[in-house]
Amino acid sequence: MAVQTAIDPSVQQQVANELGLYVYMLVDPATGVPFYVGKGKGERFASHGREALLTDSAETPSNKIAKIKAIRELGAEPEIWIVRYGMRSEVEYTSVEAACIDLLRSMPVLARATGTVRLPGGQAAQLTNARRESAKGHGIMRLQDLLDEMSAPPLETDEPLLIVSLGAWTSSREEALDGSELDGYGYKADWLPRAEREKHSQEIGQSASKWFKFSEATVERHGIEYAVAAHRGVTRALLRIVPGSWQHQGSGTHRRSGFRFEVVSDGALFEETVGAYGHRLPEKRRGEQSTFRYWPYAR
Repeated sequence: MAVQTAIDPSVQQQVANELGLYVYMLVDPATGVPFYVGKGKGERFASHGREALLTDSAETPSNKIAKIKAIRELGAEPEIWIVRYGMRSEVEYTSVEAACIDLLRSMPVLARATGTVRLPGGQAAQLTNARRESAKGHGIMRLQDLLDEMSAPPLETDEPLLIVSLGAWTSSREEALDGSELDGYGYKADWLPRAEREKHSQEIGQSASKWFKFSEATVERHGIEYAVAAHRGVTRALLRIVPGSWQHQGSGTHRRSGFRFEVVSDGALFEETVGAYGHRLPEKRRGEQSTFRYWPYAR
């Protein structure tokens, strides 16, 4: 079982400040089963671990503390999942906390199969809902994924790039440029961890390579040979644009373009643009809505 990596205190504080009011769960990493739901602000999510350390062995610990200690005895740490964050009132986050507690007290959560990973959104198929209500970017995530995003270094490469920002996943019947069938487009929440992102880099590339108002002429004029897929302001995949592979749909203002690609997963340029945790993009200017940009950005 992997031991959770140490958290940089400054990054933890920055994430805590950005979460605002939030609801969180503590999850047993061995089973994927949540054992505690809480709410708070600041670094409340870290308080239980400290409490477990400070609890004297002679004391009778609460069920929560006993569970944390048992997990630590196996050389692991509880996973922290942020259910919702950025809420505006105590009434709102208390209601979310109560709903989570009621749900988990009423519906059993089965332990995951040995060797599998439980991730936010990973059990979507068990519901018949056709769509998920928008959480405005503040939906369920593992705290570690938020910390990884915040730890991402800024993008500073001199390589000219086509940067494509992907939104949340949308399920729909799609056809890739190579004729294969796709089940949607965008970026799935369960691709946030590094291992999952690497496993699904081809699917991420399929979403980033079509159909946008790319200007093939502009790409060539800037000498751009590579595209980068981004999500939540952090780079996620590096794609080499296959020369001569451009395709187009529509005409005039409705014209959309796409390109064939090869995923790049190692080498100096990969480390400069994606690497282990991605690279953070400069914030968009106020009012800017474009889903793609040419790097380096015009100042």
